[in-house]
Amino acid sequence: MRKIGIVVIATNAYFALGVKFLKQFTLFNLGHDKVTFYFFSDTDPAPYLPNDPRLNVKYISEHHKVWTDGTNSKFKNILTMEDEDLDYIYYFDADTSVSRPFTTDWFIGDLVGGEHFGNRTWMRDKKAFDRNPRSKSYVPYDTPLEQMYYYGAFFGGEKDKVLNFCRTLREWQLIDKEIPYEPGVNDESYINAYFHYNPPFTVKIEEFVFNVSDKSGVGETRNPHLSIETIKKDLLENKDNRIDIKNGKVERII
Repeated sequence: MRKIGIVVIATNAYFALGVKFLKQFTLFNLGHDKVTFYFFSDTDPAPYLPNDPRLNVKYISEHHKVWTDGTNSKFKNILTMEDEDLDYIYYFDADTSVSRPFTTDWFIGDLVGGEHFGNRTWMRDKKAFDRNPRSKSYVPYDTPLEQMYYYGAFFGGEKDKVLNFCRTLREWQLIDKEIPYEPGVNDESYINAYFHYNPPFTVKIEEFVFNVSDKSGVGETRNPHLSIETIKKDLLENKDNRIDIKNGKVERII
């Protein structure tokens, strides 16, 4: 049995989407791996989740004043998992949705990235790599390597490889901070620089089973002051029910 850690960062308004993701992941997962969710948030998810033996959650209290604090904390947070008894670690954005049955086989690999949905369309001729030569996230326009662009919303793989990956990217973040410089697409810029020179196993667009960046009509989730109190109340009332969030409202699925 594989031991898989699933990392979600769900502070502020993303909390509701993170709870939805955990419930959907558990509901639709047909595999037999031992899955543990590492839920980095400013709110404890336990009261909002059913007493399901398959839903093993480790809550790590964390608060973010602005949305970039959350997205830039991925590598730092994953590095705190070094002593966890895991075979694999995978990161998913909190606003990821699961709507159909799956097994974890689709994302298992030694080091894994997901092809960005825009890689073959609006980014086909001009990728969103960071082109600042002073930055550790720099990828030159004239690179001789394939310019595959990857999600910042998903990555993972074997525990040791993911930890090494995160350790390198965290170092790059800190070096750039001294300049100071913030890449155009934040953590995604570092992910793409690393994968450009160290190509991962790639989950292609048509093979990606989950839905990325599903804000569910909650509102401007990057606004740290966006109120989700009504949604949280509805999540509490439906803790033991199958749910979705659409148009900013919790819907019970019969």
